[in-house]
Amino acid sequence: MNTNHRIIELRRRLDEAGIDVLIITNLLNVRYLTGFSGSAGSLIISSASYTSDSPGILFTDSRYMEQSEQQVNESGSGALVEIVIGNLSRQYEMARLFAAKSSKTAIEGDSTSLTSFYAWTSALEKTIAVSEVKVETQRQCKDDNEIDAIRRACQIADQALEKVLPRLKDEPTEIEFAAELEFHMRMLGAQGPSFDTIVASGPHSAMPHARPTDKRIIEGDPVVVDFGAIWDGYHSDCTRTYFLGSTPSRQFKRVYEAVEASQLAGSATALVGTAASKVDNACRDSLHQAGLDEFFTHSTGHGVGLEVHELPWIHKDNKSALSVGDVMTVEPGVYLPGEMGVRIEDTIAISQSGSERLTNIAKSPLIY
Repeated sequence: MNTNHRIIELRRRLDEAGIDVLIITNLLNVRYLTGFSGSAGSLIISSASYTSDSPGILFTDSRYMEQSEQQVNESGSGALVEIVIGNLSRQYEMARLFAAKSSKTAIEGDSTSLTSFYAWTSALEKTIAVSEVKVETQRQCKDDNEIDAIRRACQIADQALEKVLPRLKDEPTEIEFAAELEFHMRMLGAQGPSFDTIVASGPHSAMPHARPTDKRIIEGDPVVVDFGAIWDGYHSDCTRTYFLGSTPSRQFKRVYEAVEASQLAGSATALVGTAASKVDNACRDSLHQAGLDEFFTHSTGHGVGLEVHELPWIHKDNKSALSVGDVMTVEPGVYLPGEMGVRIEDTIAISQSGSERLTNIAKSPLIY
C-alpha cells in the first residue's frame, strides 16, 4: 500500500496543531505511515513548516535492517522517511538533532508508557507534550486498498467457517472447533486469527466473550461463533449463531429472530452522515419491540482495520457522523443468563452510495 500521502496529511495536521515534531511509538501507527511491520521501532515526523533534512526518521534495530528498507521503499514513503538503524543511544542522538529547533515536540500519549515518556524527555533534553494529534483518527477513514485488504480477510474467514461448519454434527468440543476454524483460516492464507476465536455453546453462549472450553457441543445447543482473520495486517470480525439440530426450541427461535431483525435494522442505518449513536439506537429499538432489549448488554459495534477494535465506536454516546471509508461492525446480541445467547455480527464498509457488507457467510442458523 502506498503510504506517503498519509505522512503528508499528518504533517499538515501537525502544522494546524502548532506541533513541530511528533514522536510515534505505536507500532501500528508506524506501519500505517511507513509500511514497516517489525516488532521494534519508533517514528519521528516533523510538521510541514518545520525545517529539517528529511520529514521523518524511522528508528529500528539491526534485526530489521533489510526489512525496514524493503517495506519503506515499497510503501512509497522512502522519499520522506530516513531509516536509522542502531541501539537506543544512537536513536536518541539522531532524534535530539532532528528536534533541536523544535519549539513544541509531542509524543503519542495513548501508547507511550510513563517510563518511555521520561526516557524521550531526558534524551531530547527538552519538555515533551502529549500530542492531541492522533494517528488513530487518521486511520479511521480507510482508502480503497485498505478496504480491499479487509474484504479479503473477511472472505478468508467466511470460507474457513464454511469448511468447518459440518464438523458441528460430529459434536466436537468448543476448543476443537475453534482450533479447526483457526487452522483453516491460516491454510487459506490468513496471517492468523484477528483475536482468540470465541466458540460458546449451550448455557455457555450466554457469556458475550466466553472462551472455548472442553465442553462438547451437543444436539440441542445454541452455538455462538465469533471469529476473524488477518490479511496484510488488516482484520475481519464476524459472529454467527447456530443451533445444532433440526428442531430449535421456541425460545431459540424467538431470540434468534429478534437479534436478526435488530442486526438488519442497525445495518440499514449505517450510512454516511448518520450518527454512530443512531446505529446503536436502531438495534436497541428493534430489540425493545421484541421485549429483549434489557438482555443486550454491550455496545453495538466498533471500527475494524489494523486493529480489530478501533475508531469509530458504535454506542449510544457517540454522536459523531459516519464517513466514507469507515469500516465498522454491527453486532447486537441477547444473552439470557444460564440459558442461552445469540449474537449476529457483520463487518460493514461505508461508501458514498450506501454501505457494503464484507462478511457474507449465510446466517441460516440450523445445523443438522
